[in-house]
Amino acid sequence: MKRITLSLAIAGLGLAAGTASAETSVTLYGIADVSIRYLSTSAGSVGQDGSRVSMENGAISNSRWGMRGSEDLGNGNRAFFRLENNFNLQNGRSGDPSKTFGRMAYIGLDGGQIGQLTLGLQNTPMFDMLADHFDPLTVGNYDQNAWLPAAMSRVRTNNMTKYSNTIGDLSMALSWANGESWEDHKAGQQYGASLRYMVGKLGLGAAYQQTYDGANSDLRQRVWNLNASYQFDGAKVFAGYFNGRDETGWVNAVMGGTTTASLDRKDNGYFVGATWQATPRWAITGAGYYDQSKNVVEDGDKGKRYALVAVAEYSLSKRSQLYGTVDWNKVSSAASGEIAGKNHQLGAAVGFRHIF
Repeated sequence: MKRITLSLAIAGLGLAAGTASAETSVTLYGIADVSIRYLSTSAGSVGQDGSRVSMENGAISNSRWGMRGSEDLGNGNRAFFRLENNFNLQNGRSGDPSKTFGRMAYIGLDGGQIGQLTLGLQNTPMFDMLADHFDPLTVGNYDQNAWLPAAMSRVRTNNMTKYSNTIGDLSMALSWANGESWEDHKAGQQYGASLRYMVGKLGLGAAYQQTYDGANSDLRQRVWNLNASYQFDGAKVFAGYFNGRDETGWVNAVMGGTTTASLDRKDNGYFVGATWQATPRWAITGAGYYDQSKNVVEDGDKGKRYALVAVAEYSLSKRSQLYGTVDWNKVSSAASGEIAGKNHQLGAAVGFRHIF
């Protein structure tokens, strides 16, 4: 990590005579990750079922850069901030041109034992819990291996106020995000909560999230999940369950389906996986995701989707890794529209990631 120390002089401003000064450290950090990827069928191809080879962002972690810093306020307290943006290494473009910092932009206060409070663009409590503790792929980056947790957790939200704390073996997070409509105050609001408890090598987690549609608060998405993990010597296993109901069209859009006005989607999703540190340099990950969906408005409108994913990583150093990944998706019935052209899709990639 490169560190830049900034000396901030706060003077005058009509508040007091003389000069007051404070010092904070700011860290520049990031990940550069790119891969060459093959897909057996892809949207936009002739007949909607042609294969393609392309250069893509990384399989597990988006390329990103950011700044974070903190200031010691004394008595175990500190102020801190984080600004983070994602970018596409294959073309140098921002991952979200509409935002200067599209991944995270928040400021916070850490009160030590009483927990921390953060305000701004942040990950949802549900996503943080999955990415940091329970999803074997840490919520994969490709659309073909991230659809279940990304669709259900919504990843991150604007205008969020979040409180988090760890007391012994129990970790918790609570969040509320306000909407931006003057007429419909519920529109765009989101509530979330997560709990994680460690019992020796066993981890247990649960989360709930409710999001109101940004244009019509009569429509909302509600989701809850249960998760577990267990750490063996050199290996870790994971399992989880999602239950969601979405009237906003968000889940269908992330899954790849065609959103319709009459869609009221209900999902039951499951995942299992394991990571294995085979040698000090080799790490192997395997994961499986399954979703059973139905449109509760139209009888008989049901679908199934599942994916199998394998990743092998080789560490050249603590900061640089080579990797290969293979994933296979299959859909049936009403979910068949979630893959272009066919009822199954094979993907494979090789990539290089450097952490700085």
